[in-house]
Amino acid sequence: MPTAYSTPGVYVEWLDTSPVRIELGRTDVAGFVGIAERGPVQTPVKIESYRQFFTTFGDRMPDGYLAYAVSGFFENGGRTCWVVRAADPAQALPARARLQLPDRAPIDLEAASEGTWGNAIEIEAVWGRDRVIQLIARTPDEREQRLDPDLLLAPPDPQPSRTYTNLLGVTDDQLPDRDPEQLVRAVTYEVAPVRVINADARRATLEGGRDGLSTLMTGHLVGDPDAESTWGVAALERIDDVSMVAVPDLMAGQIATSRGASFAGFGKDEVQDAQIAIINSCLQRRDRVAILDMPPVNRREVLERQKRWPQTSVAAVYHPWIVVDDPLRLTANVRHIPPSGYVAGMIARVDRRRGVHKPPANETLEGVFDVREVLDDQAHAALNDKLVNAIRPVPGRGVLVLGVRTLDPDIRWRYLNVRRLFTAVEETLDEQMQWVTFEPNSPRLWRDIDRAVRGLLERMYRAGMLDGATSDDAYLVRCDASTNPEWDTDEGRVTCVIGLQPPYPAEFVVVRIGVTRSGIQIEEKGAQDV
Repeated sequence: MPTAYSTPGVYVEWLDTSPVRIELGRTDVAGFVGIAERGPVQTPVKIESYRQFFTTFGDRMPDGYLAYAVSGFFENGGRTCWVVRAADPAQALPARARLQLPDRAPIDLEAASEGTWGNAIEIEAVWGRDRVIQLIARTPDEREQRLDPDLLLAPPDPQPSRTYTNLLGVTDDQLPDRDPEQLVRAVTYEVAPVRVINADARRATLEGGRDGLSTLMTGHLVGDPDAESTWGVAALERIDDVSMVAVPDLMAGQIATSRGASFAGFGKDEVQDAQIAIINSCLQRRDRVAILDMPPVNRREVLERQKRWPQTSVAAVYHPWIVVDDPLRLTANVRHIPPSGYVAGMIARVDRRRGVHKPPANETLEGVFDVREVLDDQAHAALNDKLVNAIRPVPGRGVLVLGVRTLDPDIRWRYLNVRRLFTAVEETLDEQMQWVTFEPNSPRLWRDIDRAVRGLLERMYRAGMLDGATSDDAYLVRCDASTNPEWDTDEGRVTCVIGLQPPYPAEFVVVRIGVTRSGIQIEEKGAQDV
């Protein structure tokens, strides 16, 4: 209640401005890197539906899996992802043309993004009584854009032709912070295909678009540390929201040669080195995990390849490939694809419905009909022992993810939900505790920090996100003189010690049945009791 005053005058009231409530941040945002038909090259774009993905990046491609992965992400409950279209920037070109209209200066037109898709853009001139009054750009998938009528107002002059770019492109709100000049490029053509527009020829097409895939290397998907390039996964490092990363098109090189594309730099060693680079990116960022695919091989080769994997808790591997509907009908009604996109969607669904603490396993992959290799219990056990998560069809339940292990054999970090829970807490505190910087380093600050952190962990405990009979068993917070000795405070440091008891999954449940004189006795044991 407000203080009651009797004597007229000026009163000063001190407000406690320190944060009193910290909320756990989102953990369901995925980042994808792969091959796309169109869209910005090597630039993260925020996507919130498959329709938006289709509008920005196009549909499924014969030699890539990105569109399949993103579709599976949304089908399994994902709501937000960031997508990076990978290509060789040195080779990718947008389609373009120079329009020569009657009694007007030439107009240079350029597609919104690089790729052969732009070669199908048709420019239609709408004529009035004696002149062109409108230009309309169209694509075969019925996208349409009416060009600025001001382009048609300028009379002929000796100045260079005017350039009009971003035809049928993405909007500014889909892109991260960028200089507007990077979106609308001023291009001066030395040689450009000339299209004459007159009463007899009212339509023209662009040409010269290239996808930049003929020279594609794994470095274009994960970044080239030697060149310090922000390609692929390296480009995703600029996006703080991302909590899991998948690069399904690292697997494209394993099968692309059979369909005509050339991915010479996608050998077994190059792909594994690229996946290690993804892991290193996650380790550097400390706020995300890698969802990795295995090549389309049998379990014996998977176990052989697993020997080269680093021991880390920021990555999880899934096997085998899954069977999904294929709208392209390449060889059949279905297609075998890497599972990472569908798994990422399932993880996002579990995060939203239950929380990041819930082990993302024993969950159905929606939209999956079958698996490329059916595993028996013996094969499943062998994969599980080697920290590879199995995907298996279960009668009556569909195709399920039946593993939740990371690549770390240490029991403390073996499970994906444990790693992601700690990562979520660390990221939340890092983002929402910035207010303590440059505050007076005193016991009052220590108490404020203790209260804010303790409030977050208490709410997590009550929501079932931490294990323990009491809150004292579930978490520990200490920020006082014992953690902040004088020699530390003199250096400007504040230390808060936090301990968490995560909910480890009941990976093995054993029901022991014994016959006694009084009847049958049933005893159920969890994983930690086995």
